[in-house]
Amino acid sequence: MALQQVPKIAKYLSVVMLFAFLGRSTVWNFLPVYFEMHIQSVFIIGILTSLPAMVTLFLDIPVSNYIQRVGEKFVFFTGLLIGAIPAVMYFAAAPAFLFAGKFVEGINKSLIWNSGWSLSLKSSDQESESQSVSVFLLGVNLAAVLGPILGGYLILTHGFNLVFGLWFLTSILSVLVFVSYIGTESKANRIQSFEELFKSKTYSNDFKHLKQHWTDLKPIYTLMFLFSIIFGFFWLAVPLLLEELGASYVQMGIIFGAAALPSVFQFIFGDIADHLGREKTLLGISIILTPVLLSMFFVESILLLGVLFFLASAFTNGMSPAIHAMFDEKAPEKVESELVGFLENFKHFGQLIGPIMAGAVSSVFSLSASFGFAAIISGLIMVYSIALLRF
Repeated sequence: MALQQVPKIAKYLSVVMLFAFLGRSTVWNFLPVYFEMHIQSVFIIGILTSLPAMVTLFLDIPVSNYIQRVGEKFVFFTGLLIGAIPAVMYFAAAPAFLFAGKFVEGINKSLIWNSGWSLSLKSSDQESESQSVSVFLLGVNLAAVLGPILGGYLILTHGFNLVFGLWFLTSILSVLVFVSYIGTESKANRIQSFEELFKSKTYSNDFKHLKQHWTDLKPIYTLMFLFSIIFGFFWLAVPLLLEELGASYVQMGIIFGAAALPSVFQFIFGDIADHLGREKTLLGISIILTPVLLSMFFVESILLLGVLFFLASAFTNGMSPAIHAMFDEKAPEKVESELVGFLENFKHFGQLIGPIMAGAVSSVFSLSASFGFAAIISGLIMVYSIALLRF
């Protein structure tokens, strides 16, 4: 990848995201196991895991509209500040605080990702969009690799409280890096713009813009929804199944870190999408991903589950640059921030459905059965990609 084609803002954001997500990545994958210590029902844990996505469904449109008014930088900065709060909530450990922590995660998620995607996409040229997205995600992906490996060892030796403290510390560091290299300026009055969010005309305009561009964006929103469901299955089923199979925290951390490793090289999929075509890339990935997910249904070995999860995570992550580049190609820049909000809405709806579905399937059948349902979702992406290529 030619890094000189990638704008500086995407590189700076990548460093900020590395700090923002490094601490939380030491424990985030282990949270279903931590929740199980305080909540016995897998179905309730599934609802708890999906709570951030539920919150973002209500926030994505107002947040994207606020971004359109005041600019991405101030909203991103606010999200970074809020990102430290869940660590304190989880440290308290009571079920009410666990739900509160997930609720705040949802607020953080909407602020960070709506503004981050918009800022990264707006700063890039059309020829290098997929590459810019990949660089923007590089910091998060590095954190996702290093965090669980470090976290598995720390949790085994010192318990969960230490990693919650690390989450808080790196979140504060991300704020300092952002202020130093990017800044927090806004292009409009922050308070007045916030007050205008409560006027009905604000949302009628948003939906009017969505309706105007619905024909072009409907396929992309659909793909984002389906893609996000698969990740929702991963979040709940993989850690609980590993625990069920008798994996230690260190083994879990290695598996989580290894599964995140291909995402560091996500720019490869970005290059493929830019040269081969985005729809063809999605089709090829889904053709490989579907049998991999189906194979996870039959696994009873920690090692084999780790290998298959590595493959499944690699190919699922590979879909993201193509989908986001398809969106940026179709969304007019004048209202792109608003339409990013709807894109995030569809993503978070998928992330809401995924853990709840996984929890329900696991409660009725088994944890491994949830991967069979994930394979069905991948098959739907494959069929939809074929339809896009044909028509």
